[in-house]
Amino acid sequence: MDKVQPQDLMTFLWVGAALVAFALAVWSLIDKVKKHSQWRTDVDAKLDADKKRLDAQEEGQRVICRGILALLSHEINGNSVEKLKSAQQGITDYLIER
Repeated sequence: MDKVQPQDLMTFLWVGAALVAFALAVWSLIDKVKKHSQWRTDVDAKLDADKKRLDAQEEGQRVICRGILALLSHEINGNSVEKLKSAQQGITDYLIER
C-alpha cells in the first residue's frame, strides 16, 4: 500500500474546504430567499389590510353623502321623507358596523 503524500492530504483538505464553503453559500442563499418570502407575505398582508380600511372609508363617505343629498332634497322641496329615513338607516348601519 502506498503512503499518503502531503500533496494528497492538502488536496483533500482544499476540496473539503471548497465543499463546506459551497454548502454555506447555498445555505445562506436559501435563508435569504426564505426571509424575503416571509417579508413579502408580511407586506402583502399589510397592503390587504390597508385596502380593506380604505374601502370601508370610501363606503362610509358614500353613505354620508347619500344622507347629505337626502337632507338637501328635503330642504329644497319639503318632502322626500322616505329618502331621509333611508339615509338615516344607512348612516346608523354604517356607524354601528364600524
